[in-house]
Amino acid sequence: MSQEAPNPDFDAIYATDLVYSPGCWQLCGDANCCNFSRYKSQMKILGHRHKQELPLLPGEYDFLVQRGFLADYQNAEYRVVDYPLAAGKMKLEFLIGSNDACACKHDTRTTVCRLYPLLPIFNLEGRLTGIDPNFGIFEEIESIGEAERACKLTNVPFPEMNKLLTIVNAIGQSPKAVFYAMAYQLTKQHARTQLQKARVAQKPERRMTTLALFEGMFLLRQLLDQSILRPQLEELAARFRERHGARFSLD
Repeated sequence: MSQEAPNPDFDAIYATDLVYSPGCWQLCGDANCCNFSRYKSQMKILGHRHKQELPLLPGEYDFLVQRGFLADYQNAEYRVVDYPLAAGKMKLEFLIGSNDACACKHDTRTTVCRLYPLLPIFNLEGRLTGIDPNFGIFEEIESIGEAERACKLTNVPFPEMNKLLTIVNAIGQSPKAVFYAMAYQLTKQHARTQLQKARVAQKPERRMTTLALFEGMFLLRQLLDQSILRPQLEELAARFRERHGARFSLD
């Protein structure tokens, strides 16, 4: 058996039309998942930036290019952020879109778009162990502030369960992709904790909304405390390296 680090089965992922509810983008009134305009309209600075920021799994950008799907993203910018770890360099890849609505066509939407708003929880072996209903930081902000959810989807309908499992299993065959998924969830939870601490520490006379507090912390680079987060990511990477050997490698 080959010990090379595999990519997710993107052919299986992109052939799976997981839709939690027909016309789900109408339930929130404004296709919230495409641009989060409900939140960004309340922010002074971040609200004027690009409309979509789509994180990609390792190998996903190359897949989009090879299949010719990137053409559906029009003028989307490909952006890479490097995050060095002892086990290697994390290569965080994004497609940055500026469309008023969706960044692409429905059939060629990214993996993250197919899964939103429910985030699969993996173990080290790539198996599904649960579902996080708060996919991203905006859902965490809703939860902290006890606000009404913009996205009304909260569970997987039974007829769609096999589709979800197809995507999860396609991701799970790649230890590197599973690591990225677990690192994302770890980072999201860390950001939530930082935001909660700052919210509790506010003086009553200067109390801000959770969304305004988030924007300020994000712009001042206070949302992630690298002295806490980096050791956690290092420990996670070490566990993957020990478990998977040569089948897990970072760039």
